[in-house]
Amino acid sequence: MNGRPGMLKIIDDGGALSAPLHTAHLDVRWGDLDADGHVNNATLLAYVEEARMQWSGALGLQRSAPGLMSVVASQACTYRMPVGYPARLAVTLRCGHVGNSSVGLVFDVVDAGDGGIDHARAAITWVWVDREDKRPRPMPPALRAACLAAFEAP
Repeated sequence: MNGRPGMLKIIDDGGALSAPLHTAHLDVRWGDLDADGHVNNATLLAYVEEARMQWSGALGLQRSAPGLMSVVASQACTYRMPVGYPARLAVTLRCGHVGNSSVGLVFDVVDAGDGGIDHARAAITWVWVDREDKRPRPMPPALRAACLAAFEAP
């Protein structure tokens, strides 16, 4: 895995995670269900993407990094309990590692209601690359600072 911490290890053993960076509250739509009556696994990863994009938008990353683009280099998800309808989910994002051009982000997907059912944990490696040559480049300073500060938070 290119010397990066293994995502499955981060997912399975809890690894060293930062304090929460962002929580997205998302409503499950009827159309998110598959033929088995629960949220499709690909749709659950779209919820993870939405949480990441809400957070990156709040940091202003796309505007602060001209000439760069971000790519998800890898992702993994451990599904623990199916999500039905209706439901309101809380998708909480934490940082698992900070590199020069990449960060490992971990997402916990839980029921936002009183039950707090733990539905899934996902992890991605998010890499910043040059728009022209597609080679890794240092991530935007705001992203690095936010992740490092979250590791220092109580």
